[in-house]
Amino acid sequence: MISTNEVKLAEIFRVVLDFDDSYDVSSVRRLAEAKWDSLAHVSIVAAIESEFGLHLEIADMERMSSFAATRLLLEEKGL
Repeated sequence: MISTNEVKLAEIFRVVLDFDDSYDVSSVRRLAEAKWDSLAHVSIVAAIESEFGLHLEIADMERMSSFAATRLLLEEKGL
């Protein structure tokens, strides 16, 4: 079952990376996705911080290499 937070995270990725609403972001990886440049990365970080009320550290941001890695990071932070 998909959690509410995972749905919110997927929506952030779809909006920032300009994907269709039905696009499955679960396998999106930063190095393999041309749309995920440095500006998109900063936008994803800002959107996550705003949506979930977090402050991500530099080490957290560096770990965000894929949707799956980002989801795991949020799970580790109790979300």
